[in-house]
Amino acid sequence: MKKIDLQSGFSAVELLISMFIAVAFIGAGYQLYAVIVKDGSEARLQARASALAYENLRAYASQATTPCSVFSPSAPVIPSTGPTGLPSATMYISFTCPYGTSDLTSKLSVRIVYGSPAQEVTHALFITN
Repeated sequence: MKKIDLQSGFSAVELLISMFIAVAFIGAGYQLYAVIVKDGSEARLQARASALAYENLRAYASQATTPCSVFSPSAPVIPSTGPTGLPSATMYISFTCPYGTSDLTSKLSVRIVYGSPAQEVTHALFITN
């Protein structure tokens, strides 16, 4: 006569080990998700700051004079927080004369400082009048 074993499935120890492994995978997945979300947020802020700097670079490029003149606003410009969405952003704009004031070439620099801890994006353009 043949003996038939009707017990099937996991034992309590096997179930406990499986649960520990599942919890470890879930914990690692959550940490990976948190890192990806944080990096995506930082990249989005950097892209917004870069777009704002480039936009202002083009806007101020027409203000270069002949011959080169040095210009820096007395106070930093604070861009509107509406469409930019940058936390505590400050914009620094400067015209400099890298080759002397008698030369026709001026350098326009736009620097955006944003966030906490402070991060920055800088765009520059040489303009010949």
